[in-house]
Amino acid sequence: MHLRHRIGLIYLPGALPCFEDFGNLPTDLVCANAQVDGKPASEVLDMLVIPGGSLVESQSINKKVTEEILKMAEAGKFVLGICSGFQVLAKETDVGRLSTIPITREGLGLLDAEFKPLVCTDRVQAEVVGKSFLTQEIGKTVSGFHCHTYGKILLHEGSKPIIITHANRVNYKKDPQDLISGVANKAGNVVGIFIHALLDQNPTIINSITKSLDINTVELDAIRQANAKLLEQIKGEVGVATNVRQQPLITQKAPRLLMVTATGSGSGKTFIVAGIAGALKKKGFKVGVIKVGGDIRDAVPSLYLIKEPIKDYSSIKIGESGWTPLQQAVEEASKKYNFLLVEGAMSAFTGLLNENYKRPMSTAEVAAALGASTIVVVGCDKEGIEGALINTLNYVNILKSLGVKTTGVILNKLRVSYITDEIKQMMSTAFHNVGIQLLGMVPRLDLEGRGMIPEIEIRYEDFGAQAIDAAEKYIDLDLLSKIATPPVLTYIDYEAFMEKFKKLLTNYTLPTLEGGANRSCS
Repeated sequence: MHLRHRIGLIYLPGALPCFEDFGNLPTDLVCANAQVDGKPASEVLDMLVIPGGSLVESQSINKKVTEEILKMAEAGKFVLGICSGFQVLAKETDVGRLSTIPITREGLGLLDAEFKPLVCTDRVQAEVVGKSFLTQEIGKTVSGFHCHTYGKILLHEGSKPIIITHANRVNYKKDPQDLISGVANKAGNVVGIFIHALLDQNPTIINSITKSLDINTVELDAIRQANAKLLEQIKGEVGVATNVRQQPLITQKAPRLLMVTATGSGSGKTFIVAGIAGALKKKGFKVGVIKVGGDIRDAVPSLYLIKEPIKDYSSIKIGESGWTPLQQAVEEASKKYNFLLVEGAMSAFTGLLNENYKRPMSTAEVAAALGASTIVVVGCDKEGIEGALINTLNYVNILKSLGVKTTGVILNKLRVSYITDEIKQMMSTAFHNVGIQLLGMVPRLDLEGRGMIPEIEIRYEDFGAQAIDAAEKYIDLDLLSKIATPPVLTYIDYEAFMEKFKKLLTNYTLPTLEGGANRSCS
């Protein structure tokens, strides 16, 4: 198929080529060799999209790719950077959010802007305030979502604002403010934006691009046909530039769902979910990942591996955090995937005693309302296997007493040097006595440096590769697949649920385990 206009998409480790659909416009991939059809990308392409991801942290924009980006910009061709791609085009980013001193990463300097830490993970409304190849209709309201950690823009005289976001939640709290979220160079051919799905949700944006490129409706249809073939090509790979291909798709009548919660933040839940998601994708499942609460950044490592986009159903609303009511989110996701992983927020019980907002307020309530098979990730690094076992048994008893269908446990960050076969058997018996199965024991891995912790500075390619490796080596994925069940949406009296939790706490005594029978808390 001959195309009069061709639009490239950066495809490098750390990039998120399927995090959104980019208006179904990309027709070609720009990989590490910076070529398209054996020619320099700048000679073939009319427009280049640099997607979000961890491109700044991963530093995977090599010299060849850099040269082609600069050539396109200098030739007046169109360059669009989204989120991390925006940072690539700018002067520099301070990635030292949890550091006592600034830690900067230099960009290409095509946009006269720099970035400081500011977290925003909400769906947003924004206003077009300046013209560029992307924005022709000043005053138009547009929508999308933010998913970034470094969202404070310091804009200098060489660039101009083109989009202003009206954000409601910033840095984890309700704090309405207007933020610059789109910037162009003076010529208007190089643009950076923070808003994801801007090209997917707003006809005015697509109209601006097609008008700027002189694309008619017939050619737009041809471009989208080429895009469909491109998506089929890249979605068959697990991760980016790994050469790991998905096995033939598994078909099943009803989608399976597994809720993954933890005994607390820092248990390694995001790492475990990413590993399971990637490993199941390899096996041939059509995997979807949903996050409880609004911090959708936790879902991104999984989405990097399984090549799926963020949609409204990707975030389950709890209290004022999150996007979509749980029933709607799961029903919509179930139409697209045959294996759903739902990652909880913090611990299963976090927020359960908070009566200030509309319920549900906790992962435990969501799990009960979905009738979800639930597994618990337990971090064993701070109190050793002994303390972790005691906490897990008590934790599971309370979950079960609240009606949560708790089915399995994964011990994470485990020091395995003295775990004998006798200890393994003892643990399996203890878990069997409370009605759950030991699904895996993941040893303590070297994940503490910058680049491996989502809250500090993540490199998706390294994080994802280690996560899949850990899941395949240390987790019984066949057993995990079997205990996942179709969601059974259940009416929950949330007030009664909370009162029962209070009663369990005030009347709690250590349960007695005899002959395999569990005496629950009362």
